[in-house]
Amino acid sequence: MGNLTNLLMLDGETCTRLMLAFVLGSAIGLEREIHGRPAGLRTHILVCVSATMIMLASKSHMQLPYPLPADIRITIDPGRLVAGIMTGIGFLGGGAILRLGDLIRGITTAACIWFVAALGIVIGEGFYALALLSTGSILIVLITLQWLEHHFHPVVYHAVQVTVPIEKAEDVESSCQAILKKEQVRIQNKAYSISQETGQSEITFNVRMRDRMQSSAVIHDIAKISGVLEASWQ
Repeated sequence: MGNLTNLLMLDGETCTRLMLAFVLGSAIGLEREIHGRPAGLRTHILVCVSATMIMLASKSHMQLPYPLPADIRITIDPGRLVAGIMTGIGFLGGGAILRLGDLIRGITTAACIWFVAALGIVIGEGFYALALLSTGSILIVLITLQWLEHHFHPVVYHAVQVTVPIEKAEDVESSCQAILKKEQVRIQNKAYSISQETGQSEITFNVRMRDRMQSSAVIHDIAKISGVLEASWQ
C-alpha cells in the first residue's frame, strides 16, 4: 500500500512543470485558435503537456511497486526520448499542412506544433528561463511581426496558359508580352504546343511577379485579346 501511495504522489516541482507546460502551450495554441488554424488551443496544450510528462517520467525516481532482482538495471536514455518525441511530432505537424492550388497553408501551424513539443521537453528538463524566453519570442513572431507580411510583397511564380488558333498565335503572343510588360510582370521563359488535330496552339508564359493580386487584372486583359480562346493561371 505504501508503494502505491508513493506512485500516486506528485511533488511540487513536478506539478510546477506540468502547469507551466499547460500555460505556455495554451499561449501558443490560443494565437493559432484565434486565427482559425486547423491545430488550435487543445492540440498545442496536449502536445506540450505530453512532452513534459514523458520527460518527467524518464527522470522520475519513484519506486516500482515491486522489487527488481539485483542483476536487473533499468536505464532510460533522454536523448532517445527527445528524438522519438520530435520525430513523432513531425508526422502530426505534417497533417496540419494543406495545399490548395498554388497556395500552401498550415506551415506556420506545423512549426508551432513542433515548437511546443520542444517547449515541453525544455520544461520537463527544468529550464524555466529558456522556456519563458523562447515562448515570448515566438509570440512576438506570431503576433507583432504579422503586420510585416502585409507590407512586403513576396516574389511569386505563375504560368500563364493561352490557347489560340494556330494562325493567330504570333499576334496573340506579341499582345500578351505587351500586357505583361505593362503590368511589370517578368517573363522567365516561354513554351509552345501545337495541335494539328484541333488547329489550336497553346502558349505558356512562365512569369515572376511581386503582387499576387496582379494576376486577376492580367488574366482579364489577356482574355480580351482578339483570337484568345482560353486564358488561365497555373
